Amino acid sequence: MMRYLTGLRFRYHWFLVVLMGAIIPLATSNTEKPGEFYPFSNFPMYSRFEPETYYVYVKSEKGDVVPVGPMFGRSISDLKKAYDRKLSNLKKTIKGVRKIDMPADKKMEAARDSLQWLVEITPPVNVAKLSALGTIHLHEVQIEYEDGKINKTDTLVGSLPVQSIKRP
Repeated sequence: MMRYLTGLRFRYHWFLVVLMGAIIPLATSNTEKPGEFYPFSNFPMYSRFEPETYYVYVKSEKGDVVPVGPMFGRSISDLKKAYDRKLSNLKKTIKGVRKIDMPADKKMEAARDSLQWLVEITPPVNVAKLSALGTIHLHEVQIEYEDGKINKTDTLVGSLPVQSIKRP
């Protein structure tokens, strides 16, 4: 048997196949979430879709959409995560309200903090372009699936003037 294994091509590959196909599932079978070890996960985040969600985007003072990736060096999903994290922190002060239904003043505070974060991480090569934008605005677009229709509601949630901002 050992002679066969030492002569086997792709030994490392077959070792990983046995490890991930048999040993890891057996080792995790008595845990709280059996099989929750990549690639043996059922990915519950994709098992169902919520009837409502939202996305965010940035506009300039003139009303043009600001491309977050090229301007700030981060993806738009990073901005949504930052905004969502700020909303979650503010939600702790309000009981019984979902993030999607937060008061406008709380959303404005989260938007301002998120826009401030974007300004702070702007690559030095884009600082002049950013200053030329004037004020940047964060928009939140609520998407709801209701009665077989998709409804979108675009709301300006916060603004930040960038002409006078000093970077750290």
